[in-house]
Amino acid sequence: MKNKILRAALALLLACALLPTGAPARALSLFGSDDGIVQSTLEDDGVLRVYLKSLGDPQNLTLTLAGVYTVEHDAGFRFARNTEIVLSDSGDTIYLCVGGLTLDMGDSLTLTRQASDEAENGIYIAESEKDNLYVGDLTVTRNDGGGLRPVLSIQMEDYLCGVVAYEMSDSWPLEALKAQAVAARTYAMQRKWNAGDRDYDLVDTTADQVYKGYDPQYTNVLQAVEETAGVVGTYNGGFATCYYTASNGGTVALPSDVWSGDGDYGYLMRRDDPYDLANPNSLVTSLHFSRKAEGSPKLKAMLLDAADEALAEQGIEDIRIEEVLSVTPAEEKVEGSRMYTKLRFSLKLSYSEMVYIAAEGDIGAPMPATDSAAANQVLFSIDYLRRLRRACPFELGPVRRELAEPVEVELDVYGQIKDELDLGLNGSDYELVSVVEEGDGYTIELRRFGHGVGMSQRGAQRMAGVEEMGCTEILKFYYPGMTLEKIDWDAPELEELEALPESVGRARAEPTPTPTPAPLPELEDGQYYAVVQLGDASSTLNLRQAPTTQSQVVAQLASGRRLIVCGEADGEGWVQVRTAEYEGYVKLEYLKAE
Repeated sequence: MKNKILRAALALLLACALLPTGAPARALSLFGSDDGIVQSTLEDDGVLRVYLKSLGDPQNLTLTLAGVYTVEHDAGFRFARNTEIVLSDSGDTIYLCVGGLTLDMGDSLTLTRQASDEAENGIYIAESEKDNLYVGDLTVTRNDGGGLRPVLSIQMEDYLCGVVAYEMSDSWPLEALKAQAVAARTYAMQRKWNAGDRDYDLVDTTADQVYKGYDPQYTNVLQAVEETAGVVGTYNGGFATCYYTASNGGTVALPSDVWSGDGDYGYLMRRDDPYDLANPNSLVTSLHFSRKAEGSPKLKAMLLDAADEALAEQGIEDIRIEEVLSVTPAEEKVEGSRMYTKLRFSLKLSYSEMVYIAAEGDIGAPMPATDSAAANQVLFSIDYLRRLRRACPFELGPVRRELAEPVEVELDVYGQIKDELDLGLNGSDYELVSVVEEGDGYTIELRRFGHGVGMSQRGAQRMAGVEEMGCTEILKFYYPGMTLEKIDWDAPELEELEALPESVGRARAEPTPTPTPAPLPELEDGQYYAVVQLGDASSTLNLRQAPTTQSQVVAQLASGRRLIVCGEADGEGWVQVRTAEYEGYVKLEYLKAE
């Protein structure tokens, strides 16, 4: 682990970008007065629960406390700065090892952060990829299947410092980093609003957003987060899902282009992206071949196999490609998506045919050949008799003939071009294919690194750098139907250790089993009982605060859960329901009346 004294000294030199010990610092927004950002009416405490899934549910966690921590605000169970502790899964309980002591902590514990006068106030986790600071409270639970499950409770702006630095590079233009901060903040809020009664809001991997902790050397990232503090994107009364991708290949995709399922994505638009396409750092893989299909033996073999199959019924063999006349993308995966699934090749082909050839000393010219095999057979027979009568030598040999018409064949973009020719950029099939015709041949190009939905990070880099466009211009290009709003997080200040109630030992409630749903009340007029019916018994149904997919999730109802339907469904299929504990809206199609 790096020297903590040097780290603290570096942090003091960067005081203008420091993380606070309590509520996040408030820098004046550097957005212009005409940037279209409005004060939000949405309320939230700005705290995220991040499941540190990148750690892989380890058997042990080695922690260095860069601050004063307690176990669940118990002043009698506290740890001084720089204390090193080890949490271990023993098979049936969590052990906490510190200073030669081993303590039985049961199935879970929470290390809570207290106020500190020092710049650093967080936890270093030895098992993490980076030697970075995790700023917040850490809850560690023992999984039923074994291993430890760490969930970090962290303020939004602190979280973003550990996201933007790894979703973009600190060296990128500031306005691109600011756009990334707003997109990442909005995505995190949307995930939080849809977490329901889950014990975390999002994970720290690419399944959501990469989070790797706080590092003070990323000064541009820290500035971008501060200058956009609280700014989020909203749509239809909730938070937009601000998808973003490394490179879209020149076309912004819609979620329906690449994923199954439905949703209200009216703030997104499928459109050309000249900025991504013009960025020389946007990834592209390519293959060049000549007009005779030379340059790639694999491609040539695939074309010949396809041509053999196309001409099989005509009995033509020994095919040769004389010229590739054209190469055209075809058959879009989704209409308008430009995700072409086929490449169509028009080929000029030749084949071999056996004919009589004049030998040395032949006193008569051979009979001319025609395009008719039957006629040729007659001519060859006549020629044979002529030669036989005059005792002249003759030979049977091959000649090449071109087919009168071009032959069209197709190759699969994702199965053959991408995989067999090793041109793929992604594990899933997101790439866009294009063909450039040049003087000596053709070049096949595959673009799009990532799913292509929402903001292109390479496009944003180009817009902010070469084009000198601002953060809001970038966001409005990629999320044209989204409204930018500013939330003032009502974050509580950290408690001083001296302000905690006096106690000795652990002062926290014992774990309780999962509660059984309370009985349903009596029906009122127009109401009826129903059961949640899902295709997968392990799935859950989101109970939302309002009849829209953008609304906050109140709870997650298991398949088979009984509830009361309060009336008729609206035009979109939403119906109001209630249980003994909750009230909200679900889609009627997922209910079965009793």
